[in-house]
Amino acid sequence: MKKLCIILICCFLFFISFAQENNEQEIEKTLEEVPKDISNPNRVFTDIEDEYKLAKYFLSSKDRKIYKSLSDEEKPILLERFWAENDPNPVTAQNEFLQVIIERIKYCNEHFSHFKDGWKTDRGRIFIKYGQPFEILNEVTGRNTKATEREYQIWKYRIGSNMTYIFIDLQHFGDYRIIYSQNDEKEITLPDWRSYLGSDFDASLLY
Repeated sequence: MKKLCIILICCFLFFISFAQENNEQEIEKTLEEVPKDISNPNRVFTDIEDEYKLAKYFLSSKDRKIYKSLSDEEKPILLERFWAENDPNPVTAQNEFLQVIIERIKYCNEHFSHFKDGWKTDRGRIFIKYGQPFEILNEVTGRNTKATEREYQIWKYRIGSNMTYIFIDLQHFGDYRIIYSQNDEKEITLPDWRSYLGSDFDASLLY
């Protein structure tokens, strides 16, 4: 019995060591892939945490996991790689993708800010990722709902798989929260989202 315990402990320690080694190799590979000719680091915010919050809208779960394991010196490198990889025309001095995102941030801050910057809101996140919706419907919930007489918006996109989102102003403060998403696995849909809108909600509005 004692020998079995020792063997199990050794196997466990080997597994942990192997996993750590693989993770370190993955991080090294990621950092090595950063273009070496970046003379002017791509950046939107001076604060690294805001920069990460912005990039996180686009980063894969794998890259987010890697970012969290990096040192303070290494984190900006991964973010620079993100912006550089999304530059549609690297031969030009300007990163066109970065400029589009900056313009979207300005729009979000002008139209969606409420107690926090507009780009950090639910509507801001979707707008930054996909731009101006194909169609926006402004509606109001009825009386017999979980959120009585609240304004809500339906955003429709006709790109990719035709995404649709519902945002509702739960507190009457203009801070619209997402309660429904269609064809976007990265965004949530509340299990009881219909109860916020009422039994008479016209589902055809989503299409």
